[in-house]
Amino acid sequence: MKRLFYILAASLALFACDRKNDLVVPQELGVKESNVTLPCTAGSFQMDILSDGDFTVTLDASSWISLENGERTAAGSGDTSIKLLYDMNRSVLRNTVIGLDRGNKHLDVQVSQEGVLSTGIEFEKRSITVPATAGAHSIKVVTLCQDSDLDFSVAYEGAEGWIRDFRKSNNFLVFSVIENAESHLRTATLTLSSKTDPKARDILQIGQLPAGAALTPVGFDQLAALADGTLTGEGLYLEGVVITDNSEGNGAPNANISPIIQDNTLSGRTIYLQAPDGSAGVMIVFDSEADNFTRRYDAVTFLLDGTTVNAYENPTRYVITGATAGNLAATKAGSSFDVVKKEKRMSELTDADVYTFVTLKDCEIPIRKGPFMPIDIRLSSVINRYPMVIRDIEGSTMHLMTNLTAAWQRDGKGLPQGSGSISGILVHETCDNFEWDTAVAAARALDGLMEDYITEIGEIGRYQIRPVTRAEIALADDFEDGFSDLIMEVRWFNKSSDNLVINVSNNVVYSTWPAVEYPASDPSVKGYLEVVGGSDPKVDNYRDWTMVGPLVDGLIKDPSLGNGVYDCFGRSAQTTVSSYASTGQLVEGVGSAWRDIKWTSSKNWRATFSTEGLTTANLPLSVQFGVCGGLGELVGGPRYWVAEYSTDGSNWTELGPYTVPDFPIRSSRRAWQCPGYKYVSFTLPADDELLGKKKVYVRMHPTDNRAGTADTYDGGTINSTLKSQMNYFAIRCNK
Repeated sequence: MKRLFYILAASLALFACDRKNDLVVPQELGVKESNVTLPCTAGSFQMDILSDGDFTVTLDASSWISLENGERTAAGSGDTSIKLLYDMNRSVLRNTVIGLDRGNKHLDVQVSQEGVLSTGIEFEKRSITVPATAGAHSIKVVTLCQDSDLDFSVAYEGAEGWIRDFRKSNNFLVFSVIENAESHLRTATLTLSSKTDPKARDILQIGQLPAGAALTPVGFDQLAALADGTLTGEGLYLEGVVITDNSEGNGAPNANISPIIQDNTLSGRTIYLQAPDGSAGVMIVFDSEADNFTRRYDAVTFLLDGTTVNAYENPTRYVITGATAGNLAATKAGSSFDVVKKEKRMSELTDADVYTFVTLKDCEIPIRKGPFMPIDIRLSSVINRYPMVIRDIEGSTMHLMTNLTAAWQRDGKGLPQGSGSISGILVHETCDNFEWDTAVAAARALDGLMEDYITEIGEIGRYQIRPVTRAEIALADDFEDGFSDLIMEVRWFNKSSDNLVINVSNNVVYSTWPAVEYPASDPSVKGYLEVVGGSDPKVDNYRDWTMVGPLVDGLIKDPSLGNGVYDCFGRSAQTTVSSYASTGQLVEGVGSAWRDIKWTSSKNWRATFSTEGLTTANLPLSVQFGVCGGLGELVGGPRYWVAEYSTDGSNWTELGPYTVPDFPIRSSRRAWQCPGYKYVSFTLPADDELLGKKKVYVRMHPTDNRAGTADTYDGGTINSTLKSQMNYFAIRCNK
């Protein structure tokens, strides 16, 4: 090959004479095998590369294959071999792509691995749509079965007998169709199976266009013109890449139909389709999980016939409903290389990013206790997804969405405490458990909807991010490996001992950060939290639901892991869990949360902290806290609150309003109740006036007397005997 290369270069030089400086010398890059098939067992293989210079090797995001050193990229030079390692595949056939680059030349190596559960028969595509005219068609199929061992069967939707003459020719399945004289798309499902091996089988969805119809591509920018009407017979289709699956239970939101009824099939019958150039995306909801046979990174031709395009505002987005298997006109396996990569700060996001795959840079979860979904497991019917607050190095905030069905929602590991990136689908989702809109609820009630079936109205921001896999939450585990520093933090206190993580003296709770033996007297502790004002200011023990798990069959089997909080000696600060362990609850005696009663607008939680020694490089400052109202037997804690800050303790500037949810009443559950704490984050202005102060203050207090009742969100007044509690408080700055 190299000899041919030099002959070619010399020939080009003869014809270049007086244009030698303009000659572009071709570069050599190749492999001995461009399609590699691996066995299901773990092992390694050598990829032989032919190159006349430097090259790079890049693996996609697939975790089952890696370079020998565990990296995802490598550099090489000349003719050489690269060793790759792969895991055992206990599932079905899987695919990945290895990219090779030399200068402006790119080469893809397709790698497939058989699975323990592999079908033994694999179609190149899982669907195909053919014209209305009669004719023969073919599709590639990979199988080790003998032709005589293959069996063909067809299940028709509607008219029958229009697919004929099945046969296998070399590596292709060949069939013919008769003319479709009908006015609608017709579909059928072909099953190709082995007569002797019941495990060897695969299915192919076949569609045929109606008479006179032709497939016409439409752009994602044309969806607005197609909205709010069922499309029939037009033959319009979208082309894009499927950027989600439900392999870890977090591919899309599930739905609360009522406070006690959930639709947990929604995440399995929903996909997000991204435009090939990454410029836009759309949410597609199938009628059933069986209709959605796509896989992540599939290149899809999606036929719009029979579906409805729904348009929404704030943000602008499109959701296609009524999809069936017949709408998947063509599907072809792809890889993560087929998805345009978009890295952005939160402040750079636009509506065009909604329903596309985005990586948020320099992010963190600013809560250092508990799991991704810190709720009372017994009351999970009230909530199907949890919005965990996240922030970035600039101080922007939004929510990370985790389903109750997500594989990592309570896995025993707790929340990562460092920083990094978070990738996933940019979405717009609601959470009734965090927010509620009484005006929208009243309007829907006037339309005849029963109160218990008014859901999905709790707005929690313009954008949220939904990771599809746990690996996409690429945050460092350790707090030291992050961009944040803590000025003060309260995670836990113990009233009976003054040399543990936090000390309580009267109504003062000392910071847990840094973890010192005697926080009340140690000068390194820069802040404390207290209750100020009212007739009965005090801080008392309360309970929370932040045990990290893991869950086994829906219950916490190992309560000794606590909630990830440790004392100054490195011991778990949460070991007393009693019989409530399986609920996720930490009881009042361990001080995992704190509360007070007799709330009025003149009474407040107040943090006092120092900013001495900080510079503009440490800005912005931010505050995070977890809040909840009541225990559940009764409601009536204050609903509406505000956070403020001050440099003198007298003049206050608003950071922003927030609401405190009620804990559910078991006998009267409502959509707006939350079986756990709601985490809130505010960013203080990047103002030099906040720096170099011996004392800066942040306070939170009710703004009026409204409170919830058993049947209304804010139709009552504050009950002075009922509690409002917190389970986390922190003041952060950048390092």
